[in-house]
Amino acid sequence: MTRLIVVGAGISGLTTAVRLQEAGFDVSIYARELPQDTTSAVAAAIWFPYAVKPVQAANRWSAESYLAFEQLSQQPGTGVSMTDFLVLTRPGLDNSWREELPEGAVRLARPEELPAGYEMGYLARVPLAETQQYLPYLLERFRESGGSLQQKAVTDLRQLFQEADGVVNCAGLGASLLCQDETLYPIRGQVVKVQKQPGARSMVDSMDKGKLAYIIERSDSIILGGTDYDHDYNTSPTPEDTRVILDRCAQLQPALSQPAVIAAAAGLRPKRPSIRCEREPDQPVVHNYGHGGAGFTVSWGCAEEVVRIIRRVFIRLDARG
Repeated sequence: MTRLIVVGAGISGLTTAVRLQEAGFDVSIYARELPQDTTSAVAAAIWFPYAVKPVQAANRWSAESYLAFEQLSQQPGTGVSMTDFLVLTRPGLDNSWREELPEGAVRLARPEELPAGYEMGYLARVPLAETQQYLPYLLERFRESGGSLQQKAVTDLRQLFQEADGVVNCAGLGASLLCQDETLYPIRGQVVKVQKQPGARSMVDSMDKGKLAYIIERSDSIILGGTDYDHDYNTSPTPEDTRVILDRCAQLQPALSQPAVIAAAAGLRPKRPSIRCEREPDQPVVHNYGHGGAGFTVSWGCAEEVVRIIRRVFIRLDARG
């Protein structure tokens, strides 16, 4: 059996490892951080292709992921559900994400469904992954099928060739050093977790850089966001950003003007000009990183892409004898 090592245990690493394993490969995960300590654990984790390119490929990967999450939402214990999500927008912006969704999953919002001051939006039925349950579910699914996760730092992908037939790089921001990728940088995102209250609706305004605002209702709380600071490596939440987030969300929904704050957290989204989901030329390495703010949204689609690439690589190797 072909042995593969996946580097990284965030949403991309876990999903890719599960999909490769279920495709018939012998898979191990090597990761510096355990899933609960990754940026993925901080994410609001609602399906929405935010700040990610190439658009056409990202929309295809997002659509594949949508279907996978929709199936997971029907299974108990996954932490995945389907929820109504209002995407605020305006004419002239790219809203092509909606074109590959299932029929009936998205429609133009009616005027009375929009917050004050907004003239356009799409109401979509989308997957929501509650990370505190979903990440452990993925890890358990991987382990139950014989997979192993080792907490260890990887500093050179080539060293792993001695242990495996191939390597899949899902290291997120760590790929900047592993691959000398100077195009990769962090977008710092902070969220504020508040107590649930009546009248809250999940929605996002991501139209203008520096003014990101979203409200995500979970089963036990509401996640408010966010920030989108480029090249900011601070992983600690700040009181200033908490105030900014609360103010923006109160403007979207006055009912949230005085929420009971539970906690704040920050994480670093791994951003590059486009997602890197491809094989390293002449090496048994496949990259899957640089997902920006869409890690959960494209996770299953990118994992499928990795499976397709790996199969092609090893079919060719086998053909060479």
